[in-house]
Amino acid sequence: MNNSYRVQAIETLKKILGNKSYSNIVLNHDMKNVEGRYLSLYRKSVLGVIENLIFIDWIIDEVSSIKTKKMEDGVLVVLRLAVYQLFFLDKSHENIVVNESVQYVKDTGNIRASKFVNAVLRNILRGKTKLLEKMDALPIDEYLSVKYSYPADLVRRWKKQFGKENVESVLIANNLEAPLELRVNTLKITRDELMEIFEKKGFKPHKCRYANKGIALESPSDIENTDEYIQGFFSIQSESSMLAGQILNPKEDRLIIDMCAAPGGKSMNAAEIMNNKGRVVSRDFYGGKLPLIRKEAERLGISIIEAEEYDAVKLDESLVGKADYVIADVPCTGLGIIRRKPEIKFTKTESDLKSIRKIQYKILENASKYLKVGGELAYSTCTTNKEENIELITEFLNKKKEFELSDISGNTDKIFTDAKKGYIEIYPHIHNMDGFFIAKIKRV
Repeated sequence: MNNSYRVQAIETLKKILGNKSYSNIVLNHDMKNVEGRYLSLYRKSVLGVIENLIFIDWIIDEVSSIKTKKMEDGVLVVLRLAVYQLFFLDKSHENIVVNESVQYVKDTGNIRASKFVNAVLRNILRGKTKLLEKMDALPIDEYLSVKYSYPADLVRRWKKQFGKENVESVLIANNLEAPLELRVNTLKITRDELMEIFEKKGFKPHKCRYANKGIALESPSDIENTDEYIQGFFSIQSESSMLAGQILNPKEDRLIIDMCAAPGGKSMNAAEIMNNKGRVVSRDFYGGKLPLIRKEAERLGISIIEAEEYDAVKLDESLVGKADYVIADVPCTGLGIIRRKPEIKFTKTESDLKSIRKIQYKILENASKYLKVGGELAYSTCTTNKEENIELITEFLNKKKEFELSDISGNTDKIFTDAKKGYIEIYPHIHNMDGFFIAKIKRV
């Protein structure tokens, strides 16, 4: 091990935990400061701390005289990283972890704190087995919350939704590492041709089970620097997200409006399915994200995308009744993508749900107004919350009699039994994919 990756891991964690920043953005930014051979340890450690935060803090609070709530931030982050590594990484490094952590604090000039860190970590090492036995003996709800690091109200919500006999497997699945999935750009290459290229490069590709343009990679290091990426043969997109386009299945020479488009994956997928014929108006509330969409379209050789800054909550009168298709991938609580952004467990609260749901409903309402008679819209979220998904759609359809759900079983796998009714629910613990909801609504 080497202490310089630890220095960077601590800095990265301070940003994510202190500034409430998204882990994926901070990691991508900070990774360039880490030596190649330590990259995977660095990534694993940073995400591991966030993923197991409640577990880690419980352990520290059991042995430390000063509780985590009262600790200086700098010292707390050092301890959290060390505790993660002591419990979740290979045992052979235990002494190195303790020594490096103590040394790091010493190097900051805080001798008193370095002694404290040493004492806490040595106590944890000595009492490891007893601590885990004590954790296992906690009352069941508290045990699930601590062991898998989910806030108690999220454990309760999922227990109600999935049943108490399933909740543990839901918690475990949402802590696993998400696979890397790619969407083949069918304007340039077929899935089989791209798989063959990847096989020769030793990337171990296999076809996604449900997305017909999807490839999953087992050893994806540095995929964005490959010639194939630069030439626009594929994009990085989760399989669940690809299914939104597959379900919409737009025809050539039509007008699509993508209401919350950035970073652009769903717009690009739609344009590829339309063979780059027609018009895709890709809008986003954040103007700063539009260059990303334009750059991506250029890389993929797509010319029919028009990126515009627009707030999806406001109705654009000029588009009412004009669209053949609308994509409404609405802002949501994100509880389906905890595997990719573990901090979501701690940042999304029940009160967020109420305000987000109002926005979702408004965007869906506007989306429906843009449709021509016979036009179709795909509504999607990356959450598993019924209130943001089927309950919201049902409420909308009860009020608007000129819309109905559209059978999508022709564009999905038979494992999705609700596809005939017009929607699918995807769960990490069942489908090994990001948690997602996709519904297709038609104006009749």
